[in-house]
Amino acid sequence: MRIFLIGMPGSGKSTVGRKLSKALNYTFVDLDGMIEKDALMFIDDIFEKYGEKKFRELETEALTKLPDGDLVVSCGGGIVTKKENKALMQGLKVYLDTDLDQIRQRLENDYIRPLLKKKSLDQIYQERYLKYVDFADVMISNDKSSEQTVQLILEHLQQRKDRT
Repeated sequence: MRIFLIGMPGSGKSTVGRKLSKALNYTFVDLDGMIEKDALMFIDDIFEKYGEKKFRELETEALTKLPDGDLVVSCGGGIVTKKENKALMQGLKVYLDTDLDQIRQRLENDYIRPLLKKKSLDQIYQERYLKYVDFADVMISNDKSSEQTVQLILEHLQQRKDRT
């Protein structure tokens, strides 16, 4: 099974993804990390040199190159900006719904994300919220600890299993 974590920049996709993959004994894939490795460039440099459009193309391409097997995939925050990505995300798509104030706190000590140099967090949220909801099979709150979020996802997986 593949589990795709989607959500705003700073919503905790990578942190939750690592812990969830460990709990399930799945392989963890950070899609941004995969893109950086393939492009031999940091995300910031790709944005700066080639622009967002090229980065989104690389993001879609990375989805087609995911390894086989059970995966937890931490997607970039903008994965939902290309409708075609939804069809490539075969598996459970989990939207980590995180309060914007919580995200602001998390991003305070983090590097500045490329899009946040041009737009506010609120603008990005307004543009993407409905897209996250459209992509998601389930919405999970990530306003508490990452361990609690992982537990909520595990409970959801168990409920799905029980229904089949």
